[in-house]
Amino acid sequence: MRTLRFSSTLPVSYRDELERIVFFNPEQGRVTSSLLDSVRRYGVPSIVEDGTFLRFRLPCFGTIQSLYALDENDQPVQLAGVVMFVREAPDTMLLLHVAVHEDYAAGGTRADAWVTPQLLAAVRSACRRTRGITTLRLLYPHETQVHLKPRA
Repeated sequence: MRTLRFSSTLPVSYRDELERIVFFNPEQGRVTSSLLDSVRRYGVPSIVEDGTFLRFRLPCFGTIQSLYALDENDQPVQLAGVVMFVREAPDTMLLLHVAVHEDYAAGGTRADAWVTPQLLAAVRSACRRTRGITTLRLLYPHETQVHLKPRA
């Protein structure tokens, strides 16, 4: 079993791999229509350096939140995926993009790491910890709203 670590920061040394996974991902064809719709609505995300770390910006939101999945079984540590999200309303978090290294995607050699479901679960957990958030809105593979139960 692969050990994934989730981080809200990513060192600038991962820039080339992040660009490849997000912008030149061979798996993008699976969600082309929804991905293009998101880009039309919110713009193309850009990678910016913030000191020694990388962040994403979108024209309509500015800097957005990101969560990176890192596979610590490899040395150097492998970037397995990223999810981008933003608070779009006082009660709603919008999940904008998910990009997963092709080895970790369905059918990939490391698909058993379940990167996408783990990233989604981590965002859902972050939403539940964020005051006022009651809904998580996902744009693809089709637009969906997840209503979050209050924490017990």
